[in-house]
Amino acid sequence: MVKVCILRSQVHRIAGVSALSAAALLSAAACSTQAKAAPSALVAEHSTAASSPAATTRSIAPVATRSAGHPTTGTSTSAPTATSSATSSAATGCASAKGSLAGSSITVCPASAPVGAVVHIAIKGCTTVDPAAGLPKMAAASLSFLGPDSWLGTDGGGVNVPFSPKTGSTEATAAFTIPATYTGGNENGGAYPTLKTKPGTTYDFTTDPAGQCSIHFTVTAS
Repeated sequence: MVKVCILRSQVHRIAGVSALSAAALLSAAACSTQAKAAPSALVAEHSTAASSPAATTRSIAPVATRSAGHPTTGTSTSAPTATSSATSSAATGCASAKGSLAGSSITVCPASAPVGAVVHIAIKGCTTVDPAAGLPKMAAASLSFLGPDSWLGTDGGGVNVPFSPKTGSTEATAAFTIPATYTGGNENGGAYPTLKTKPGTTYDFTTDPAGQCSIHFTVTAS
């Protein structure tokens, strides 16, 4: 009876060990399967991410910028430029200057032109008016176009510029064609030289007496 019990106990023990061994083998096999499957899953995951860049990137729209204080479109405008006592307007091409007498002025339009072009001059109050002293109402006693080698006064040369009205008003206008030549000054007496009107900025429209109204003029081409 004792032998039978011992045998049964050994059989149960062997059976238990066998069961444990079988479970261990199944567990090891499962681990091996998972280990082999894991890299495949990772590869699949990386492959999916690589094939779908839209999922991991986004486009950033460019932002429109503009320099401060500077309009994006449009054209720039030039402000009138003052030169000594004269002012010029880029919009009209005219130039104006105040005279030495109160309220006097002279304007030329345009302020630059080639030989042969017609320019318009307006003068106002460029001489003293005193009827009691024999000084009639007029804009000026005379108006001259002077080149770089002529001047206002004795033996000064230049070209006379007719204006209208001569008397009866302190304002007058003139239309004058820029001449191909002008009369040069001659301090030594004798004949006055005839000089060619060349391109330059040293020309003037000047009133008499005493140049009380004067403005620079530019000859652009001869």
